[in-house]
Parts: sequence; structure tokens; C-alpha cells
Amino acid sequence: MKLRTRQRASTSVKINVTPMIDVVMCLIIFFLIVGTLASDRAAALDLPLARSGLDPAGDPLVINVMGSTERVEIVIDGVEVGLSGAHAAVRMALARDHAAPIIVRADRSLNMAVVRPVLTACRDAGASRIRLATEAR
Repeated sequence: MKLRTRQRASTSVKINVTPMIDVVMCLIIFFLIVGTLASDRAAALDLPLARSGLDPAGDPLVINVMGSTERVEIVIDGVEVGLSGAHAAVRMALARDHAAPIIVRADRSLNMAVVRPVLTACRDAGASRIRLATEAR
């Protein structure tokens, strides 16, 4: 008869860290994408000054109006669009959420005559809540 010999239990425990590394890499990529989208939404503009203001509720559509009086750039979600593109983008945003607020961010050095066509396009698209972004003094 053959005797069985018992093997000692190993004192070292091996932990598989591959799933943890996968999760960490997914989180890193997620935060990189979210950071990029957030920086596109808040373009570097010199906003007009105001004494008070309200924070918008919900997920607003942000329209950035930049440039000079000669060449105006309208940027929505990081994409430069013309005035007709702004009208179409506002119409699509209102189709998703009719009560979504629209925030127009314009450089303080721009003349209001440059910003007015953007506000008119928002109104013509059916927007009822249009706000102009300002900085607190």
C-alpha cells in the first residue's frame, strides 16, 4: 500500500491584480474624456461683470461667441458652427429637453450687435430660457 504524503499549504498568497489594473485604466480614460469635454464647454472668454447671478439648473446648452467684430466664431460643444448651425443645434437640444436652459457666453469686448443674431436664432428655434453668462465682481 502506498502512503500519501501531505503537501504543506503555501504561505504565500498570489493575488491577481489584472482586473484592478483594468478598472483603474478605465477610470483614467473616463476622467480624461470628461475633463476634455468640460474644458471645451468653458472656453476662455472675458465675460462681462455682474454683481449677482443664478446658477442654471439642469444640463444647459452652452453657446460661446468669440472673436472680433470682423470675424465672429460661434462654438457649441467644441464645434465651430455658423449662425444657421447655432439655430439647428438649439432646435436639436430643445427636441431632447424642451425646458433646457441656454447659456450664451460672449466676450465682454464684443459689441451687442454681434451677439444679437445668436439670441435671435435661439428665440426663433423656440428657446424660452436664454441666459447671458457673466462673472461676479
